Amino acid sequence: MPEKLGTVLGYLKEFPDYNKYVTKKTYTNNEKIVFEEEKAKHILFVLEGYAAVELEDNLRKTNYISIFVLPYNVLGIDAFSSYPKKKHSITVMSEKLVLYKIDADFLLNILAMKPDVNDFLLTSIADVFARHYALLGMIAKNPKERIYMALENLAVEMGIEDEEKNEIVLPSFINQSVLARYCRTTQPNISNLLTELVEEEFLTSKKSPYRIDKDSLDI
Repeated sequence: MPEKLGTVLGYLKEFPDYNKYVTKKTYTNNEKIVFEEEKAKHILFVLEGYAAVELEDNLRKTNYISIFVLPYNVLGIDAFSSYPKKKHSITVMSEKLVLYKIDADFLLNILAMKPDVNDFLLTSIADVFARHYALLGMIAKNPKERIYMALENLAVEMGIEDEEKNEIVLPSFINQSVLARYCRTTQPNISNLLTELVEEEFLTSKKSPYRIDKDSLDI
């Protein structure tokens, strides 16, 4: 994926208007990436870091995480517009997030001249939708099943393998609050469930960063 992103950017740089339509931006932890005022005007290539798309529930005054944004994801605001009556925001979860912000018309017009590069865009967008629909399946489960599925998803998406201990380590920003918003439940409920997972030896500790026993993962 990094190589394909480099190929796309390298191709765009061949055009004289590149610096006019492409900017590299850096965000920090908890910073919001706001799109509403520029809806569908830009496509974003995430180079480094993690973010979360949050749906704002005004009745419960709680934000729920719809999907995590991963390195090398391709984003356009319309990818998250299936909730016309819900407000959403994208929050940086990692210490830093770096992305390329590209004018959508410039990108699509240029890539029309090089169709093979479009495969990169389509594959990346399909991945985002696949993970989003997996989440919809997850929230139909009971809370215990949800946290199992959530931790397995996160292990695949952003876990780092500790071969010596045979564990998958999640980033430190995945904490009880984040899990509660991702699993559509309360933080006290998450705390109780984490205690159970430690007793079952699925996790080594209920404190972040979570370390998951690799042999317990159904992946």
